[in-house]
Amino acid sequence: MLFTAGTRWLAPRTVAEPEDVTVHEAGHQFWYGIVASNEFEHAWMDEGFNTFATARALEQFFGPQYYAKRYFGGYVPWVFDDLALSRATDGSYLSSYRNAADADAQSTPTWRYWPGTAGVVTYFKTALWLTTLERMLGWDTLQRILSTYFTRYAYKHPEPKDFFAVVNEVSGRDLTWFFDQVYRSSSVFDYGVDSFTSERLSDRGYFGDSGKRTFSANERSADAYRTTLVVRRGGDGIFPVNIRIRFENGQEQRWQWDGRERWKQFEVDRPVRAVSAEVDPERVLLLDVNYTNNTRSLAPKTNDAARKWSLTWLIWLQDHLLTYGFFI
Repeated sequence: MLFTAGTRWLAPRTVAEPEDVTVHEAGHQFWYGIVASNEFEHAWMDEGFNTFATARALEQFFGPQYYAKRYFGGYVPWVFDDLALSRATDGSYLSSYRNAADADAQSTPTWRYWPGTAGVVTYFKTALWLTTLERMLGWDTLQRILSTYFTRYAYKHPEPKDFFAVVNEVSGRDLTWFFDQVYRSSSVFDYGVDSFTSERLSDRGYFGDSGKRTFSANERSADAYRTTLVVRRGGDGIFPVNIRIRFENGQEQRWQWDGRERWKQFEVDRPVRAVSAEVDPERVLLLDVNYTNNTRSLAPKTNDAARKWSLTWLIWLQDHLLTYGFFI
């Protein structure tokens, strides 16, 4: 099948130029042309799969991509070589998904989606939960899932239940709980750190034999710190996540949490003080709508913040001076 793609002044090492349109339109020949899913009722089985596949193909065959901005009416591109893009977030349009994460469930027929959210639910949400599956199961497993699905249902007009059955079969795991949330509902995922402390332990109380007990509030001679972390599930979505605490000596303490309770407390005693805590450190759950609350640090970051905003202001000023200089 023939397809067309636009052309414009190409900025090297950037996405959203002619390459991604060409790759995306070529992908339709597989997911829509050969597999022949129902675009009217289940557009995500074509557009969503294709968004995920396009981002992955660009990363694998074109290498790292960088942020670019077009000036003078969108004509002249400028590449920012120090701002690398991420397939998982930029290629799947995570920021756009967050704005409508609680829109209609994907099980709603595409033509009945809440106005203005069809693109988010169809393209972005699908790409994000497919990337989540990739990180949870591994790329080798997900690749076998997609290839099995493609081969088995070529020209057979598959439905969502057919794809979900292939996922369970190939992965060897019952992932109905996952699809109940990302497809059959509009669950919102949001895990974060609620409180985090790491304080020196002390002996405080009455000590001694009966009749000779005395009160003591002295600290222990040997340093010991009790680190307490409370993590919280802010949304209605449930997903197993890892918990990590880092200490001053570079060591780590990890736990696995099934994510079902509204909150859970983790506690550990170490001879060193903790410095940071993080929920989902490997960022497996790409559907988390607020990743900034996933981390908490006990060390001040004032210098880092000042440097970041100073450089941001400096770049802004430099861009404006360069623009004005063009007309001199």
